[in-house]
Amino acid sequence: MKREEILSRILEEQYKVISNLQNSVNLYKKESDKDEDDTSDPDDYARQTEAKDMQLRFEKMLSKEKADLNFVLGEKDKNYAVAEHGALVETENNYFFLGVALPAFKYNDKDVYCISPEAPIYAKIRGKKQGDSLQMGDRTLEIIGIS
Repeated sequence: MKREEILSRILEEQYKVISNLQNSVNLYKKESDKDEDDTSDPDDYARQTEAKDMQLRFEKMLSKEKADLNFVLGEKDKNYAVAEHGALVETENNYFFLGVALPAFKYNDKDVYCISPEAPIYAKIRGKKQGDSLQMGDRTLEIIGIS
């Protein structure tokens, strides 16, 4: 049950990120689509080009976050015995969801960290099993569950 609840919270966070990115895309799209007749100052053209560049950057981030959303949606009915992509790893004070990067949040008085494969800690956790230890800074964390 913990896994389903935590993944639901991760999905909520993912939807928030997507909504914010979509708003940014829309804002920069509006700025970059100004009519040429409304633009007479060369600085306006430069701002229009910058807005288009920012729009494209946000669209790229939005695309990645939508792919991450689809990944999490596909993980709802899965379970793992080893820490790998899609696993939820539980320690005494934390949960680690391996697969996507999102801001940390609390669940039942424990911090939940969503970790992308690019994060250095991902490599430290990957392949671990229940009962294994994990070194995180100057702390040693024991894995008490994986789902």
